[in-house]
Amino acid sequence: MEEKLSKDLLLACKKRDKKAFTKLCKTYERYLYTLCFNYAGNNHDALDLVQEIYIKLFRFIDKYDINKPFHPWIRKIAVNTCLNFKRTTASNVISLNAITYNETTLEEALASKQDLEEEFEKLELKESIKDILEKLPSRQKMVITLRYFEDLSYNDIALAMDQPIGTVKTDLYRARTALKQYLYKKQEV
Repeated sequence: MEEKLSKDLLLACKKRDKKAFTKLCKTYERYLYTLCFNYAGNNHDALDLVQEIYIKLFRFIDKYDINKPFHPWIRKIAVNTCLNFKRTTASNVISLNAITYNETTLEEALASKQDLEEEFEKLELKESIKDILEKLPSRQKMVITLRYFEDLSYNDIALAMDQPIGTVKTDLYRARTALKQYLYKKQEV
């Protein structure tokens, strides 16, 4: 992604060029959406978070140091935006358009001749994992997202979250422990 960005584009963004800013947003659109979706767990909140990131990006682009890599800077904005996100509504509704494990929608799976029991088991597992992640404190949830969905190193997570590496390791350990405990409880039921 970084190689696609030229200093000219970033300088134009710093000068509030709308076309340049649109191009910059398009470049990071998929990355930001994926990060936000993995954190928020649903399309609506992910889109709201991305929109908020774009607003912050536009407001603070003049503070960006053109001599430093852009990707870590925008990741930090995204992480902070997600961590500050307050869930106002809880939704237990499963959409027929929700994407299942194999990139198909539930509606398509129901209409297909595939083994529906297997589809529902996989969807149930996905929903269980989503429920488990929702129970974690936001910092632990973000550490899990950055480590397992973004595949970042401990050092990169520490930089993105502006936390000491020891804190990141502790949060990750606590999150894993909580996830394991919750999974064991579910298996006992």
